[in-house]
Amino acid sequence: MSDFAFAGKSFEFRIDNGVVFRNFYSSDGKRLRYATLDGPAERVSEEVELFAAEFAPNIYMVGWNEISGATVVHVMNFKNHTMCGFWSFPEDDDRSGEIHSGTFAEAK
Repeated sequence: MSDFAFAGKSFEFRIDNGVVFRNFYSSDGKRLRYATLDGPAERVSEEVELFAAEFAPNIYMVGWNEISGATVVHVMNFKNHTMCGFWSFPEDDDRSGEIHSGTFAEAK
């Protein structure tokens, strides 16, 4: 098992744009399976390679690339269970990005 606080656990995220998703983290902290539970991309699910670093006690930056071409980065604060995220995705012949915030809780 990894030293990452999220490794081997599952968390439900509620984002400021109304999207709800659940992330399932592998025990070594190197893989993520996400599932969108509510929002425009409801029922989307994928397993991805995860890149993660703890850059302050109990604060992690995690990121991954999706098959759709989207790149996602979250900063997860385990002190107050908040997150800030950046999504970058292909749009026409360019890329678009969005910044969001939300909360997360461990899913049982």
